[in-house]
Amino acid sequence: MKIIASLVLFKHEYQDIEQTLSSLFAEESISKVVIVDNGAFCKWLASFQHEKLEVIRLPVNRGFGAGHNVVFERYADIAPFILICNPDITFAKGEVDKLYRFSRDYGVGLAIPKIVYPDGSLQHGTKLLPSPYQLLIRRFMSRFSCTINDSYELRQADYNKPFFAPSLSGCFMLISGQVLRDVKGFDTRFFLYLEDVDLSRRVCQSAFPVSYFPGALVTHESQRRSYTDVRFLLYHITSAIRYFNKWGWFRDRQRVQLNKRCLANLPLQRSS
Repeated sequence: MKIIASLVLFKHEYQDIEQTLSSLFAEESISKVVIVDNGAFCKWLASFQHEKLEVIRLPVNRGFGAGHNVVFERYADIAPFILICNPDITFAKGEVDKLYRFSRDYGVGLAIPKIVYPDGSLQHGTKLLPSPYQLLIRRFMSRFSCTINDSYELRQADYNKPFFAPSLSGCFMLISGQVLRDVKGFDTRFFLYLEDVDLSRRVCQSAFPVSYFPGALVTHESQRRSYTDVRFLLYHITSAIRYFNKWGWFRDRQRVQLNKRCLANLPLQRSS
């Protein structure tokens, strides 16, 4: 066993995730794909079969992180790595295998690949840990946030080189079983949004490296639902309040230290 892939669904139809499943099933390093059906709404799973597939039906939807935690609890003790994958991810055969070899060979505890949008443009899945000011300006005053956003999303980085960042996107994370046993998975107080930021910074506290790896590539059709749906915006605001209540609103020494560590070692783009 090498990798257990964890996929959390909520009212998804098969056609919504067909490409994601095809990508996951094709990878040699992925031993099993576990689908967590949050709320047990995906009736098509009753007749869908694949030799790598396992389905876990949860009667109540307790959130993105809680769904993945069910997989962690079942497999963290026996799988070297678990892949956290969104249902809107696709990739060519062999890309996860590259990320797996990098994480295994360098003892990386948490890693993400290069992530691009469907048009091929870079999606900035690596970030600094946020301050309340950064999230407020970025979310609600975007026309004033260019400089702040560029710094927060590490847009000055050379994304052709691996580097450490204290916050990695939860859309596609490869995390070691050893790390999961230490950090105990996602904090279920976050129903949706910022659970990946919280997890990333807790892994940064462990003895295992955290890294972006450009040698592997995936495509993410990011929906950014909180920009179009009031319900998801409320999830986002609630998670932000819980995040800063947990880590500190204005006095967060660890945030300062981890962000400084990232910026001090960040490979920079060459100016033309």
